[in-house]
Amino acid sequence: METIILGIITGLTAATSQSCSYLFSKRFISSSGNSYQLLVVSHLIMGVFAAALLPFLLMHRPLPPLMNFGKAVILCNVYYLLAQCAFFLALKQTDASRLAPLLGLKILFLAGISIIFLHNTFNGLQWLGVLLCLGGAVMSNWSGGSIPVKSAMLILVACCGFSLSDTYIKILIDSLGYENIFFGASMAGVVSYVFAGICSIPMLFIVPGISFRQLKPAMPFSICWFVAMLLLFSCFGLIGPVFGNIIQSSRGIISVIIGAIVAGYGFSTLETRLNPGLLGRRIIAAALISAAVILFILGGQH
Repeated sequence: METIILGIITGLTAATSQSCSYLFSKRFISSSGNSYQLLVVSHLIMGVFAAALLPFLLMHRPLPPLMNFGKAVILCNVYYLLAQCAFFLALKQTDASRLAPLLGLKILFLAGISIIFLHNTFNGLQWLGVLLCLGGAVMSNWSGGSIPVKSAMLILVACCGFSLSDTYIKILIDSLGYENIFFGASMAGVVSYVFAGICSIPMLFIVPGISFRQLKPAMPFSICWFVAMLLLFSCFGLIGPVFGNIIQSSRGIISVIIGAIVAGYGFSTLETRLNPGLLGRRIIAAALISAAVILFILGGQH
């Protein structure tokens, strides 16, 4: 029972930290640089964080040969970085509290991948989840003016990238071969961000306009996102990926609530202040997408 409670706490804390990171990424893009610069600088910072943790993990278990997990870590990061870049670009024109719930649309991509490539079939609960997800997306589009077409397309790219990255996270954890799933998930997260940090180094000389002055404004996003990922991996290790993803589905509602609080304090550059009707619509839209994720996951257990 204590393990389940701790898993729920880490999952909810991860979702909250991730929601906060969206606001900090919006702040960076609004005042300190562009999406590409944030992508490079933040992952360089997180790479340093991960490299500092790696020796402590290696004290307990050595890494297997690189050939065992190299392909998985590369593909996991390629799809993740593509998705993260698309999300940052979408933030230029749209509030984080509107975009974050839409990341739940990745279940549509998972559904498509399962049907087309894996020839899977879905039961009634899963199809209901798909319909709720579509309904939530439509309602989100009606909660404060239409989402720009460019932002909507970028979110679809982000959902596709995150879906593929999630697939390879599971493959990466399995390829590391640790019996303890908690340790395996932690090592997978640290190895992934060490790799992302290494990839960021040459990008410092390719992406124009990057400067050391951007380290400070990129730090809040980097800390929140890295903490969120460590907590999320811990959550998966404690209660498993199925229950963990259900807890993580609260991210959309948390993002809307945090956005409303931030807007209420007058930070209009980060979030638009909403009247009660629009705020209620956004919360319902986020709740529909969260419910869709839960139904889709639960349906897959039958």
